[in-house]
Amino acid sequence: MAHGDDSAEASALAHRLFALVEAMAAAQDRDSALGLCCAAAADLAGAAEARIHALDLTGCFLVHAAPRGVAAEPPIPLYPEARSDTAEPRAWCVFSGQPALVPDARHAGLWDCSRVQRRDAEARRKTGSLIALPLRIDDRTVGVLEVSGMPPADVAMLQALLPRLAPVAFQAAAIAANLTLEARNQELAKRLARLSGEAQEALAREEKRRLEAATREGGLIAGSPQMAQALDLLGKVAASPVPVLILGETGTGKEMAARFVHAASPRRDGPFVAQNCAALPAELLESELFGYRRGAFTGATADKPGLFELAEKGTLFLDEIGDMQLPLQAKLLRVLQDGEVRPLGATKGRKLDVRILAATHNDLKRAVAEGRFREDLYYRLAVFPVTLPPLRERQGDALLLARAFLERATARFAKPIAGFAAEAERRIAAYPWPGNVRELQNAVERAAILCPAGGEVKLEHLPPELLAAPPAPGLAPDQPAMDLRETVARTERAVLLKALEEAGGNVSRAARNLGLSRRTMHEKLARLGLARAEARRAAEST
Repeated sequence: MAHGDDSAEASALAHRLFALVEAMAAAQDRDSALGLCCAAAADLAGAAEARIHALDLTGCFLVHAAPRGVAAEPPIPLYPEARSDTAEPRAWCVFSGQPALVPDARHAGLWDCSRVQRRDAEARRKTGSLIALPLRIDDRTVGVLEVSGMPPADVAMLQALLPRLAPVAFQAAAIAANLTLEARNQELAKRLARLSGEAQEALAREEKRRLEAATREGGLIAGSPQMAQALDLLGKVAASPVPVLILGETGTGKEMAARFVHAASPRRDGPFVAQNCAALPAELLESELFGYRRGAFTGATADKPGLFELAEKGTLFLDEIGDMQLPLQAKLLRVLQDGEVRPLGATKGRKLDVRILAATHNDLKRAVAEGRFREDLYYRLAVFPVTLPPLRERQGDALLLARAFLERATARFAKPIAGFAAEAERRIAAYPWPGNVRELQNAVERAAILCPAGGEVKLEHLPPELLAAPPAPGLAPDQPAMDLRETVARTERAVLLKALEEAGGNVSRAARNLGLSRRTMHEKLARLGLARAEARRAAEST
């Protein structure tokens, strides 16, 4: 009879376990499946409840994983006070990989069941006996199945329940392992996204720093939108290896722009070699660019490297490319196509790694139409054309440049100068500067020489042609030109208000869009007399 009872009980247990597996297969998510495991464990053991605690990603805590809808116990530390806790039964499970059997958690003896007692006291439930089973998969513990709230029992009675709970623990271990793996993957994905974001920010900071350094090195100043746009284009193309064709009137700073591209490029540690193509006859220019071998012509007593060779791993800047003769244009085209340079008198060419930057004040399209410039060379050079605006179209830049040139001149001549007088600034702003930046630089250096030490640059120190210029537009004859500091402040105020408007008044977002820290943004707003609320109202009314 007893044997029949055992068979019936085994059959009933198998039926319940099969129902559990079937219910878990139909579960909508892992949380529901773990909840079914808890319900089955409590049912099979005749316990008040069952809980599943999962090992966290650090391996230092057990955290509540199931069931949902019950008050979660605080994380169980495995290493309180930096030592393994082998007295807490659930922590001991993790360390030993063996079940912990506690006949009466209220009188636990060597076991530390204080956490369980506090939890059950808050739930107004008697603790009774407790079983903690390690959830193991692939010889590692991923969590603990806790069954509690059973009447006090001896160890043998609890031991007899383990075969019933083992299948449930196996199912729970598989699910908990997947949860741990998914959590680890999510953590890794977050870390990767964070590292990627930090890398992008670092690259952006480095790019900004590199462009600022290149701007200083190239001697470029861009306060006007027209020049700022040209510099933006040059900064974007700097990192690529493509040729750049810099266009603009004489004196607009084409060589400075080329130096800016070189300084902002990966070739910045290589040489920058410049040659004005209009400065030499065609024969001399050819030998200068390509070099020659000894005996190539009368007087060639030794090998001479050309500028292409000297610019290896760097940049060769060909200024006034529009004045190059057609035969030499053909040789330059071959270099651009093949990357190979053959010196005069050599039988073989040599592969070189040189980036070509070219500049001209001529209309190359017109020169192509008139047959003075090769069409195929034009399209090779004009992969990325950038036009520098004349100084007369760069509103406000003349004064910025004049101040910068005066500062350099005072350092060069070791001569202190107080700055420009108001009437001198007015004339500088009004003059159209047909010779562009070069003419302005020459005028400022002349004024620095004529100005007495410690004094101001006045009208009499400026070139005579400036004295005939009309007053600056919008200024009365007796009205001084706007101070540079005031000009900068007004421009900065307009930029900040525009950024606030585009950010909907959000100061933090506006700061990010401008590449500023939140603190710097607030300091600028305060300095310009814009409180946060006032800034938002100003942005709304802009």
